[in-house]
Amino acid sequence: MTERSLPGQSFQLNAFWLSSPALASIFDAIEPVAPIRVVGGAVRNSLMGEPISDIDLATEAEPQDVARAASAAGIRVHETGIEHGTLTLVSQKMAFEVTTLREDVSTDGRRATVRFTRDWAKDAERRDFTMNALYLDRFGGGLDTVGGYADCLARRVRFIGDADQRIIEDHLRILRFFRFNASYGNGALDREGLEASRRHKDRIPNLAAERICHEMMKIVAAPRAADVLEIIGAEGFIDHAMPGPYDIPAFTALTSLERRVGREPTPPLAIAALLGLDRERFDAAASALRFSRRDRARALCAMEAARFMPPHSVPQINALLYDHGAEAFVDGLLVAAARGADIIDLPHLVSLARQWKRPRLPVNGSDLLEQGGEPGPGLGDRLSHLEDVWRQSDFSLDKIHLLAIDRQSRHPKE
Repeated sequence: MTERSLPGQSFQLNAFWLSSPALASIFDAIEPVAPIRVVGGAVRNSLMGEPISDIDLATEAEPQDVARAASAAGIRVHETGIEHGTLTLVSQKMAFEVTTLREDVSTDGRRATVRFTRDWAKDAERRDFTMNALYLDRFGGGLDTVGGYADCLARRVRFIGDADQRIIEDHLRILRFFRFNASYGNGALDREGLEASRRHKDRIPNLAAERICHEMMKIVAAPRAADVLEIIGAEGFIDHAMPGPYDIPAFTALTSLERRVGREPTPPLAIAALLGLDRERFDAAASALRFSRRDRARALCAMEAARFMPPHSVPQINALLYDHGAEAFVDGLLVAAARGADIIDLPHLVSLARQWKRPRLPVNGSDLLEQGGEPGPGLGDRLSHLEDVWRQSDFSLDKIHLLAIDRQSRHPKE
């Protein structure tokens, strides 16, 4: 379909993923109906030299026309957000979100009522940051109506238009402003954006705890997290759920240690460090932010394992691995080191844990029943006793020796 001329700056981007057969099939299906462009993260990250994950697209075609054209081309259609104009198209096992151009009719700080438009500038104006409002056609031709291209190249996170208005439309944009600065920013935070965020920080408690948690988990794992977290903690942006002051040195120590042993920061551990590795403070924040059971358990298990670190012998290493598991063992080492413990051989201990395979107790309940006794609590006590003896032997006792110990325990005079 021939496009009318559009306002804004043009640019050119040579991105390898534009030649993907799956993406090409989406363009082939929709372009005869209406113009369609890639938008958002894929464009932003490609300009910054960052890896991309999802590829989202925007189009002038309305959802029913997108669905009809995609189905006719053999592309699967899922109505994931049709009330907001979004469909998920699956081509060659790759999923693409395709959204009709929109403008806001009304907003309440958490959700928006929209109407469809064919105006690319209006669609851009309703987005959050300039770097997220760049559009790219299938040939790498870019469209920028808000100054996002220059901001991307400068790694400058800037609200589109009036920062206050953008935040009033969606209060979560305050935390997104911090997250994008932590992830992509370079230099001082945009003054207008920061001042607007300060003016509206009392709106954050109106957001669902899960949404706040999602943003915080991403912030703490980002490259420039410490700079941003210092502001969040010092100025009380989420004091209702995770009050400051934050322990930036402990946070920096832990996340640096994680990177040193070859892994990215683990968000629940990073948040625990931010709260001074204080179990009570962490537990309160985990409840307020509705952490998943697994995330809460991971941090608490790490803090528990850290009490026994560092190990001073091979048997102690083996016992700690057996008692806590490899994941909690490594987490505990890192937490202890972040607290200041002198763990000289940290990389070696981490390597041992990654290669460790949990040993299996050589006896089971059936083996013990063959020696006498009845099923029930007593049998469990016998097994637990043998497991303790086996553990104390550095897992060296075999089945014959353990059964002999069981017989001796039951018949001490024999």
